[in-house]
Amino acid sequence: MLRQGTPPREFADEQAMRAHYRALQARLWAPRKVVPRPEALRTRALAEAQREREEREAEVRRQAELEAIAEMDALVFQVLDPEQLARELKRIITRVAEAFGFTYADVVGDRRTAAIMRARWAAIAAVREAHPDWSLPRLGRAFGGRDHTTMLHAIRKMERVGVPQPPMREAAE
Repeated sequence: MLRQGTPPREFADEQAMRAHYRALQARLWAPRKVVPRPEALRTRALAEAQREREEREAEVRRQAELEAIAEMDALVFQVLDPEQLARELKRIITRVAEAFGFTYADVVGDRRTAAIMRARWAAIAAVREAHPDWSLPRLGRAFGGRDHTTMLHAIRKMERVGVPQPPMREAAE
């Protein structure tokens, strides 16, 4: 690299120039040797030890959560058998459907009018509140075999807009 004010280097012959060029090229392309400082090694070791400790603690917490969930599931299934869970699901959907003026079959059926969709979304919210551990595919199966992405869309829509409320009924005069 030429510095301002310094004359260019002159070579005796072509071989000297090529030798200089090869030496320069070897120096530039040689792998750099970086010697870590002792404090950097210590810091890296401390960070690694802290990361390992945090991972162990997180694993212990996950195990405790899984054990608590398993205990809770065991208690629930001692009290409720699958038939009772299905009846409870149908009861939740039926109550929401009736609040909107529809039947259970309307809410889990194929129709997609705006009023039925609002009732269906409210029922999805109610079932999700009652069973927060249910996966989206399981929730979809509960609503007439719908795809999990349909459930995801409904949940995201309710997060943005809010859970639909049943229409106000006119007071009987």
